[in-house]
Amino acid sequence: MRAAQLRAAALCALDAVYDPELDEPITDLGFVRSLTADDGRITVHLRLPTSFCSPNFAYLMASDAKDALAALPGAREVTVLLDDHHDSDLINRGLAADAGYRGTFGHEAERDLEELREIFRRKAHTAAMERALTALLRARPDLAEERLGEVVLGDLPDTAATRALLRRRAALGLGTGRTEPALVDDDGRPFPPGEIPLRLRFARSVRISIDGNAHFCRGLLRTRYPDSAADQAPRSRDEGNPVDAAPAAHRTTIRENIA
Repeated sequence: MRAAQLRAAALCALDAVYDPELDEPITDLGFVRSLTADDGRITVHLRLPTSFCSPNFAYLMASDAKDALAALPGAREVTVLLDDHHDSDLINRGLAADAGYRGTFGHEAERDLEELREIFRRKAHTAAMERALTALLRARPDLAEERLGEVVLGDLPDTAATRALLRRRAALGLGTGRTEPALVDDDGRPFPPGEIPLRLRFARSVRISIDGNAHFCRGLLRTRYPDSAADQAPRSRDEGNPVDAAPAAHRTTIRENIA
C-alpha cells in the first residue's frame, strides 16, 4: 500500500476510536496530534486536554488506536505515543510491550478495562436514546411522554440521532429490529408507563452531562494546544442543533495536516 493510501486508511481507522467518557471519535475531538505512515510503519501521537486526564481513559484510547491501526492490511509496525500526560512514559512503555492494561498499571488497575468500557457504553446508549426520543417528541407534539413506551425503533425517523442510537444498542448487544421498543433499560427491558417521565429526565441528565463534558474538554484542548482548533469537528449531537462551533472544513484540514 502506498504511503498516501496508508495515511488515509489510518486516519479512517482512528475515526472508529472513541473517547469513552465523551462518546466522540478522537479524530473529531482533536486528540490526534500527528500521524505518519511510510513503508508499512505507522506512528501516531495523541494529545489530551490536560496532563491529568484519567489514566485509564487515556490508556483505553491509546490502546484502541493501536489495535485499530494494527488491523490495517498495509500496517507492518504500529507505534502509538501519548504526549504530555503525567503517565505518558508508563502508558507508552506498556503499549510498546503489548503489556495490556493490568500489565501496564499493575496493582493500580483496580477494575478490568472491559468493565469500564461497558459502563460508558451504557451511558452512551442512555444519552443516544434520549436524543432520539426527545427529537421525536418535538416532531410530534401530539405524542405524550407517557406513551413513549409504545414507540418502537421503526417509528423513529431515519436521522443521525436514530442511527447513533442503533449503533449504541448494537454495541450493548440490544435488539435493533424495527419492532423493538425504543425506550429500554440497559438490559433491553421496557419501563412501566408510570416510570417513563422520570426515566426520560434521568436520561436527559446523562446526555447533558456527556455533552457538557465534551464541550468543556474541547475548550481545554484548544487552550492547551491552540492549533488543535482546526482539527476539531463541529458537534451536532442534537439533530440540526450544533453544540460546539468548530471549523466546517475539519475533515479536509486534518487530512492535510496529518502527514
